[in-house]
Amino acid sequence: MPQLEVFVSHLHIESKFTDLLQFHLDRDFIGLLNLFVSNDSTSMPVGSDWFGRLLTALRSVRLQFVVCSPEAVRRPWIHYEAGAAKIRDIEIIPLCHSGMKPEHLPFPLSMAQGLCLSDPEGLRALYARVSEKLSSRIPDADFVALSEQYKQLEDEYIAQMRKDQSAEHAPNHETIVNNPHVLCIGSPQYLELGFRNQLEVVLEAFPKDLRHDRVLTSLELQRVIGDNNRIDIVHIAAFVCPRSGTLYFSDISLPSGTPDHGDGPPDRIPAEALAMLFKEAGVRLVVIASGDSLALATTLLSVTNVVSPRDIVTADGMASWVRSFYGTLRTRSLADACAFAGAMSRVSMKLLTQQATSTLQIQVTEPNELSPVFNALA
Repeated sequence: MPQLEVFVSHLHIESKFTDLLQFHLDRDFIGLLNLFVSNDSTSMPVGSDWFGRLLTALRSVRLQFVVCSPEAVRRPWIHYEAGAAKIRDIEIIPLCHSGMKPEHLPFPLSMAQGLCLSDPEGLRALYARVSEKLSSRIPDADFVALSEQYKQLEDEYIAQMRKDQSAEHAPNHETIVNNPHVLCIGSPQYLELGFRNQLEVVLEAFPKDLRHDRVLTSLELQRVIGDNNRIDIVHIAAFVCPRSGTLYFSDISLPSGTPDHGDGPPDRIPAEALAMLFKEAGVRLVVIASGDSLALATTLLSVTNVVSPRDIVTADGMASWVRSFYGTLRTRSLADACAFAGAMSRVSMKLLTQQATSTLQIQVTEPNELSPVFNALA
């Protein structure tokens, strides 16, 4: 029996829902489904060939799942993927979770028959439709137990989103830091894929005498933090896992996003360990420029402030944002600089403020005079 090709459209910050779906469908339908997941197991990297991968996948699929949350249905490319499938007459099934209901789906997703992943009857209906496509019997699955697993994921995801939203509207207070020290974190693979300009424009945007470091391994990162008393801004341009927030220095396999098992274990740092290092270094701001990772952002909010993307970003777009953001910081507040950079580059970046902390004003000292003071969040 030939496999049923299925395209799965979802936000990468909601990858755990797709993981659970893929695991059970593969097991219960004994490998008869081939799921193409639109976003892989690392956050969708800046400059990804998303459109090309989409067109390639849609040439062979017969069914599309759209994982729908209140956040997901606000992303235009989710609707773009659904529209592309509809034009090719591919059946679409919206899979709702975390507060989204089928009756609340916006057009054109509302035209399809949706279901809730935390509803046993909805899961039964999903299995029935897949079985019909395969001309097979409905597997004997425990839909109640599966729905409970989705409810647990919903609780975890909703808690992260609330923390994210709370940090976006946190109050600000003023503090001043002189001569900011900037640390740029990258990985050899990320730079080889053409994203080096992110790091270059960061450095070019600041005065030439600005103190900065660039690291490409976890050992280099630990050494720099161990050798210095303070790091004010960290700029991340490396692959990040959306499920756990783990930062990867070693290569990953693309497009699957899984660690590349070469010689020895992968070089990576879990989000919790990264937060401990940043706390030790007194980091005041982290810019996650490589892709959206709710898990990493919300973990770091316990020790610092975070700016991160909220959509798919091109390499040129991110370079434009970085140039505008870091350049504008010399004369504007962090919030104003972030808004200005977004308007200039058309790149969506969200500013998240460390809870119960104060506004940071970073002051650059140039030769023989003080440069204008620019604000950031402490």
